[in-house]
Amino acid sequence: MKRPYFYSLFILILCCGTFACTKSQNDWDETVSALIDKGAFSQADSLLDAVKRHASAEEHRRADSLQEIIRRWRIEFPYDSVQITEQIHARLSDTISSEQIARWEDAGHLEMRLIDGEKRYFRRAVGNLFHLVPELPDRTAASGNDPRIARLQSIVDSTTRFGAATHPVRTTIHYTLTVHPNAVPEGDTLRCWLPYPQEIAPRQTDIELLGSFPETYTLAPVGTPQRSIYLEQVARKDSATRFEVTFRMINRARYFNQDSLINRVQPYDTTSEIYQTYTAERPPQILFSDRLAAKARELAGDETNPVRIVSRIYDWIDEIPWAGSIEYSVLPHIPEYVLSSGHGDCGQVGLLLITMLRSVGIPARWESGWTLYPQTYNLHDWGSVYYEGVGWVPIDVSAGRQESDNPAVRNFYKSGLDSYRLVVNSDYSQPFTPRKKHMRSEPIDFQRGEVETSERNLYFDEWDYAMDISYE
Repeated sequence: MKRPYFYSLFILILCCGTFACTKSQNDWDETVSALIDKGAFSQADSLLDAVKRHASAEEHRRADSLQEIIRRWRIEFPYDSVQITEQIHARLSDTISSEQIARWEDAGHLEMRLIDGEKRYFRRAVGNLFHLVPELPDRTAASGNDPRIARLQSIVDSTTRFGAATHPVRTTIHYTLTVHPNAVPEGDTLRCWLPYPQEIAPRQTDIELLGSFPETYTLAPVGTPQRSIYLEQVARKDSATRFEVTFRMINRARYFNQDSLINRVQPYDTTSEIYQTYTAERPPQILFSDRLAAKARELAGDETNPVRIVSRIYDWIDEIPWAGSIEYSVLPHIPEYVLSSGHGDCGQVGLLLITMLRSVGIPARWESGWTLYPQTYNLHDWGSVYYEGVGWVPIDVSAGRQESDNPAVRNFYKSGLDSYRLVVNSDYSQPFTPRKKHMRSEPIDFQRGEVETSERNLYFDEWDYAMDISYE
């Protein structure tokens, strides 16, 4: 598969929220995709404008989507060389030389891409230097008294039965999405999807919908892979449009002791539906490229126990530094991006782990939502691994190995999750209920919400979101 084709395939996922598609493309489609890939945005835009003058409805839709990809790339890389230098001097030191900046750029630490022949820099490039440059302090590094360690130790000590769910936490969440005033014309109907919890026994149960605004809603059925509550409202002139949902749930930690897991797993039934589904490629994200598959085989070596293979691949990915991410909607193949850039956020390294595991015949799948730790919450992605004779076991490669002398705590997230999670998604790039008509703001994940009108999607720069959390 030629690389430019990824964008053509990716557009179908943005528009449809599913991965069912064909390779039938027009010549202009692949030409434009190639131009986007090399950063010739103005040329691509001009070609798309010409295409739209004589396009069918479907071609017009694809052209609009590719132009939106271009617009989003420009949002992600807004700064020129002068602006990025000013930011570095303001946030680091005004003594940092242009030669040092060039070295960071050459090393991939200062993320840049050429757009129409000009160097443009990622909107989070300077902040990411603190995570990627060894001589700079990582401002997010955990302190020696990290409360998570004590919580994990408590979970390990309390799990006297293999894989038991412990430490229940009842959480109430009030979630709000607010569309900016005059983002759409007065009288337009705004269609909004807000995140809603999955029913995943025994980790997430007792889900109660306490209220919504507006009061009329459509709740996606239990088992919907990307679960939402759908609301509609008519926009009013000069007024923000607010959508709200309040729900309650119980979350539990679940931990599987690594040594016991090693001894309990059985040989895979390679004819089963689970095995065949979750060891398969799924373009455009889960693809067994030569270098990815070769690295996975190298790490697996001659080991045959899947738990040990997972541990080896996990440890290798854990060495990849975290960095703030480019929006997923412009990245046609996220695992390859991580390998090329040498860094990734939780969802990016999570997709890399899932892809590498599948490539060596270990079933793995996506899971995501939010972390809900007291005093802090954040979007987060993780996954789960299927072991024959045990079932699905949670795994969080972005959480990584913990600073603990206890091996069970140090390796907790290889086969466990804590209680402070909101699980919204049991898969990625799946259709909503009801289906979305226009391309998604986030084609992979679903955590912040999605909004559209009859005419178009509303991107993240046109609305805000907020979450209030209380614990019982």
